[in-house]
Amino acid sequence: MNRKAFTLVELLVVIAMIGVLVGMAAPAVQSMRETSRRAKCQSRLIPIGMAIQGYHDRWMQFPIGTMAQSGPIESVASGDHHNWLGRLMDLMDQPVIARRIDRSVSVYDDANSDVLQLSYPGVQCPSSSGDPANASSYVGLHHPTEKPIDETDHGVFVLNVAITRDDVSDGLSNTAFVSEKISGFDDLGWLSGTRATLRNAGDGIVGAIDPWVKHPPTAVGSIGSLHPAGTHVLFGSGEIRFQASQTDPRVLHQMIDRRDGQLPRSFQTIQQQRLDSL
Repeated sequence: MNRKAFTLVELLVVIAMIGVLVGMAAPAVQSMRETSRRAKCQSRLIPIGMAIQGYHDRWMQFPIGTMAQSGPIESVASGDHHNWLGRLMDLMDQPVIARRIDRSVSVYDDANSDVLQLSYPGVQCPSSSGDPANASSYVGLHHPTEKPIDETDHGVFVLNVAITRDDVSDGLSNTAFVSEKISGFDDLGWLSGTRATLRNAGDGIVGAIDPWVKHPPTAVGSIGSLHPAGTHVLFGSGEIRFQASQTDPRVLHQMIDRRDGQLPRSFQTIQQQRLDSL
């Protein structure tokens, strides 16, 4: 007699094969999604870079990293703390947000509450969906190594001091201005000129942190992202590089220091120097 149906064994084999194919396809789909998120993240850094240069063209200086009566900055909701991002809103085509920022009072004052709590996509990386709603994924670089934010820092976005193109003696194309960060539960928001929007490269590029870790008030922290294998870095020339997680911290420190006067070093150069010293 001719069969008109599958046997149970044949059905189970087909289901198993489908399961294997789905399992093989899932990583590829996830990789495509992350590639899309990474491209979108990079596209959000482009207007930030253009706004920074536009700000200098208008005022002959880059926006001040953060404001306070004195340093070092503590990551607490007290003080002036108006930051570099807030000063770019007009140039990022956000006049409504710009008008709502009251710089005569602290960023934590009730007058600025609505803006501080705003979830603004223009400063959020698509891969950082678990961050606080009002957090910024993008941070100005205040110093090469870990130290409290202060007026004597060697990055471009520092406390109370306006840096100009002439102060970037290493050249705009050699100096990193902005990168990404991983936010913690204590993030003070995208308008706060604390570790919320200022970072260094003291620990190199970090790929994950415990968001519930309690940091000392003057601790700043390193750059990093949830992108696999690296993080975006925006240079003063407008160039955006995807910097590998394995980059030697000394290379990052040199990128951030606006006036160290050293020849640009690559990861490969440092590796060769290590081998030569053995």
